[in-house]
Amino acid sequence: MTSVDHLLSICAREIERRANGPRGTDVLREGAAAFSAAVAAGTPVDCSAERQPVVDLIGDLASSPLVDAAKAAAPALHWTVSPRVDDQGELTALAPLNDVWSLAPVTAGLLVLRPGGTYPLHSHPPQELYLPIADGGRWRYGGEDSYREIPEDGLVYNHPHDRHSIVAGSSVLLAIYVLWD
Repeated sequence: MTSVDHLLSICAREIERRANGPRGTDVLREGAAAFSAAVAAGTPVDCSAERQPVVDLIGDLASSPLVDAAKAAAPALHWTVSPRVDDQGELTALAPLNDVWSLAPVTAGLLVLRPGGTYPLHSHPPQELYLPIADGGRWRYGGEDSYREIPEDGLVYNHPHDRHSIVAGSSVLLAIYVLWD
């Protein structure tokens, strides 16, 4: 098992666990099932690794199974600057997981955000869930206008076209996002 498929597997299990827990909903279970099926059916994609400056901060995160899997996979991922943030990868970076693993019909990736940084308000047609991996931060999601902290075992869900944003706390925010129709 490579570091990337280990990361995908452990994230899929954690998303399913949380979606099926007391805070789970039918739509979270649907997203978890779609992601798990895509991971199980997927295969590696040949892609060159690339790093952005903010990714180095992942090394400072406290150990946990999810964090350790992300740390191990980070060097093999194709980290890119966000099209929504003009910071040359200093504040935020994305690692589109579809670049390294065939995950269709879902789109998934990692988001890393510098402490105190903001991922800008945006929306998109697919529905989306986030699994916070480190530093829950504060999230604007689910059609709300205010920012909220996510419970420790929580998932974030955005309906299609919900405007949403993230503000990191005092440490690095790391999350996986999953979009599906």
